[in-house]
Amino acid sequence: MGGTGKSRPPHVKRIGAAGIGAGLLALPVYAAANVLFETAILRDNSNSLLEQKWMKQLMGRLDEVFSKRAKAQEGERGLGFDSFTDVVETGKQWFWAQEKERIVMKSHDGLRLAAYYLPPKEQSDKVLILMHGYRNDGFGDFSGLVRFYHEMGYHLLVPHQRSHGESEGRYICFGVKERHDLKQWTEYIVKRMKGRCKVFLSGISMGGATVLMAAGLDLPKQVKGIIADCAFTSPWDIFSSVMDLNFHVPKTPVLQVADIISRKRAGFAFKECSTLDCMRENRIPVLFIHGGTDTFVPTQMSYRNYETCTAPKELLIVERAAHATSNMVAPEIYRDKVIGFMEKYGNED
Repeated sequence: MGGTGKSRPPHVKRIGAAGIGAGLLALPVYAAANVLFETAILRDNSNSLLEQKWMKQLMGRLDEVFSKRAKAQEGERGLGFDSFTDVVETGKQWFWAQEKERIVMKSHDGLRLAAYYLPPKEQSDKVLILMHGYRNDGFGDFSGLVRFYHEMGYHLLVPHQRSHGESEGRYICFGVKERHDLKQWTEYIVKRMKGRCKVFLSGISMGGATVLMAAGLDLPKQVKGIIADCAFTSPWDIFSSVMDLNFHVPKTPVLQVADIISRKRAGFAFKECSTLDCMRENRIPVLFIHGGTDTFVPTQMSYRNYETCTAPKELLIVERAAHATSNMVAPEIYRDKVIGFMEKYGNED
């Protein structure tokens, strides 16, 4: 005779199989989300799957197959950083040759942050805080502008954003935490100049998002204007855009899972702060700038920021510029626009 135990009803077996299947499907989703987190947010991402040589080659081939932009002619793609290597190198060399001061401060959450301060040759109350972009530094992103700004009589404060360069940090937070660091740098320079200054916040790419997000904080009254060059609207939006353009993988549910990982490990959510939300409440004048052929941070994001902004605002689109190259593609137009903006709002009470 057989045992006395009863067999499981058929529906229980089906539920068990469905649960196993769902678990198996969840594994690649979590793996993809973790790769996104480690590649984009982790400061040291050298061990990430996407940083492996074979994976880069594979993604390059996929991009050639799926991306129409990859098939476009060079002139249609616009002028990127590769077209201005001499300008970038010359600007970097000039900045490092100057007599500047290295400054260190503690962030609100205990990180050691570094910046370089370069005063003008003559007495001035004009200040520019230059916030660089993702995995770059101010000497690279602003290489076509630092000497010009200095010769125009501006005090230059060039921070290394957290998790970049000489600043501490394990996670890059795409402006969400960096906005608080920028507020501290602003308070530092105002205190250093005993309140007698006119401060402008200028950012490129992720730095552009940082300066716009900082507008949602209680900044010192000495902040007279913001210059946001090719800023994205939120971490969620830029991750979504890059996934569509470069990786050809479904955003749902990968992005949602990556957001959960980020909340747990890096302490910030992808939708925690949006430039659009900050612009709806902003009262500081803003100059929005973007390259007309930017595909990394779509030009449409600056249009959205501009349309949402409730403060006095101006917009410059440099048609042939790709990502973060507007100041090199059209230097005279760019400089005239920026200086005009700063002179206009720097002279207002």
